[in-house]
Amino acid sequence: MPDPHRSPQRSRPKLAGAPLATSRRISTRHAAELRFPQIEDIAERLHFSPDHGRIWLEDRRMVLLPTEAYCDLRAELIAIAGVENARGLITRMGYVSGSRDAELAKSTRGDASLFEAFSVGPQLHALKGMAEIELLEFHMDTAAGELYSEFLFKDSFEDERPSADSQLDSQSACWMLAGYASGYASAFMGKRILVREVECRAQGHAQCRAVAKPVEDWDDPETDLRYLQPLPSAPQVETAGRRGRPLRQARAAVASLPDPPRGSASDAPVGGSTAFSTILHQINRVAPTPAAVLLLGESGVGKSLFAREVHDRSRRSERPFIAVNCAAIPDTLIEAELFGVERGAYTGATGSRAGRFEMADGGTLFLDEIATLSLTAQGKLLRVLQSGEFERLGSTRTRKADVRVIAATNVNLDEALAQQSLRQDLYFRLNVFPITIPPLRERRDDLPLLIGHFLSRYSQMHERRLPGISPQALAALLAYRWPGNVRELENVIERGVILADEGRPLERAHLFATRQALPAGDLMQLDQGGALVPSSQRPEADVLDAFARRLVEDSTLTLHAAEDRAVLAAIGKARGNVTQAAALLGLTRAQLDYRLKKLRHKAPRLPALAPTGRSAL
Repeated sequence: MPDPHRSPQRSRPKLAGAPLATSRRISTRHAAELRFPQIEDIAERLHFSPDHGRIWLEDRRMVLLPTEAYCDLRAELIAIAGVENARGLITRMGYVSGSRDAELAKSTRGDASLFEAFSVGPQLHALKGMAEIELLEFHMDTAAGELYSEFLFKDSFEDERPSADSQLDSQSACWMLAGYASGYASAFMGKRILVREVECRAQGHAQCRAVAKPVEDWDDPETDLRYLQPLPSAPQVETAGRRGRPLRQARAAVASLPDPPRGSASDAPVGGSTAFSTILHQINRVAPTPAAVLLLGESGVGKSLFAREVHDRSRRSERPFIAVNCAAIPDTLIEAELFGVERGAYTGATGSRAGRFEMADGGTLFLDEIATLSLTAQGKLLRVLQSGEFERLGSTRTRKADVRVIAATNVNLDEALAQQSLRQDLYFRLNVFPITIPPLRERRDDLPLLIGHFLSRYSQMHERRLPGISPQALAALLAYRWPGNVRELENVIERGVILADEGRPLERAHLFATRQALPAGDLMQLDQGGALVPSSQRPEADVLDAFARRLVEDSTLTLHAAEDRAVLAAIGKARGNVTQAAALLGLTRAQLDYRLKKLRHKAPRLPALAPTGRSAL
């Protein structure tokens, strides 16, 4: 009987050795060909500073924890929150870690073959002591958006003590490993890849075998995708005096919440980062209550989608959701729009009509750009929020409405309060449960999922058949800072879909229509020798060429000595402030700290740093 998790047989070429920048396809079915490259280039990025209690992988701080502690923590999570919640938490933790490591892969082996670059993830599994990865089959075509891989988690740290977790008898145990592999492959490919453990030693199998392929290629992806989204959670009901009592009341409360009704998958926010999960956790907490919610964040971060998410996860989900853009309504009409109008209330009012509060009765009213309301309009809104009572314009009859209010703004409310453009009493009324949505540049782990989501949506909308996105285009999207946030990304992807050729992958040239929109490193100019170089680097390149010639011509100079002098010069210019010095050198604080520690060992008389530097030396 054929294995349902195996891909259909197809003719595939042997492993390619072209650089990542040009190679887009690689496949094999022969285990003998699946040899990972040497790991030294990755291992040399792992640094230990035992005297100061620090471990770095590149510029990220790491910790070493015993496997027993992880297994005990998992067992306690299962006992407190149940298997489903515990599995989701650990899977998401692995997903974020894998997504971050995909960035390291591209910076470490950007000029290597596609397979060698992708191998960073499996090799980091081994370097971190998580498991040895043995590939059984591998096929990747980044331009076509294709990935199929079968592999083994050999000696997985997650099934070291499977017998200790009796509730895992019917489940696989390698939750973090599967989440890591999903996050790594998704970030590397620029689309959502789902890795499922189809055999596990914790279930009595002889080995832990996993399969990776795009979400759309699975028949039942929801089985695993639910672990990548925070589950609805009710407030804890357990106290110190009730310790050990089953959380049946809390779980019953969760079970009573409706599933979010959606017309299509595009209605839901998309993401997988820690920041995104934190937002959903906050939404899950507040959604079952009638409390007002205040959404804060820059323009374009998706506040309206998250407002809808609050409504859809609440007990009001079957009732109306009414959205109002306060900035789009003239001040003279805001009262009529919010509270309604009676016939003859003003010239042109030929009929009576309900306002937004009446329309949202029993449901949710979303007030976007709340800070743009005039002080007069704010006062009238405050009364409704306090009492639930209002009168239509031109009427003396008092009406009541049961409305849950969600407000949103991209304005700094502290400044608005200081400038007295926002009423303090209205702020206190709305600021019951604030949720801050970070800009896209601070949750870059969401980029691959958003890119894949918008590419799929607009390919269907514009009836285009695009197999995927090229590595160059993906690199440009990941390097851009996105000042317009998710809205700008959505527009860029839609424009790219329209410009792309039918049946061809999305290229970098399709994405950025203007010179100003291109990441600076992508623009080219001629240097003094007539060669093309990045425009932002041409003057620096000339200086560096001269410096390099002097370095090799002078036998008394070494590259390490030049680096040390550059570090000391930056520290001097920054007057001992390590953070400022790191910025001058284009390094992170952690990277400069590590270099300074090596310098301290070479030169014990290195001048002490200023207190503002807060160095650990």
